[in-house]
Amino acid sequence: MGNNVKILLFLGITGFFQSCIKDESFDETPIIKFETFELYSKTGISIDSAKYTFSFTDGDGDLGEDDSTVFNCFLQYEEKNGDGFTMTPILLREYQLPSLTPNANDKNIEGEISLILKPAPIFSVLTDSAYRYSCYVIDRAGNKSNVISNPWTKK
Repeated sequence: MGNNVKILLFLGITGFFQSCIKDESFDETPIIKFETFELYSKTGISIDSAKYTFSFTDGDGDLGEDDSTVFNCFLQYEEKNGDGFTMTPILLREYQLPSLTPNANDKNIEGEISLILKPAPIFSVLTDSAYRYSCYVIDRAGNKSNVISNPWTKK
């Protein structure tokens, strides 16, 4: 094989492998996106638990925490009130996400997180308004993500 053919073959193989490598760069502030809100019932009549799922990206991989006393994921209960909504501070659920930092040079991370709500949902039975949960996360640098919400759900 001539040198020109070897060089072209080398460049072709190198280009092929580089096109297979996913090179994404995410913002260092976590970004979350609502995926699903599922209700569960053992009896088929009363709801006993729920699952709230969202996807995330984080450019510096500092989402999550090793300290079990630190909460970094928050789920806020809200009820529809006419054209607006009312947040119920007593119904703020706090979660501790474990450290998700990869052991690699590339700290970009992405994935899905499911939060289990049990018992769930807790809502006022005195009204028939719709409810939803809003969610956000905070990384170890103190960066707060965007806030997401599931669609309004009828009681």
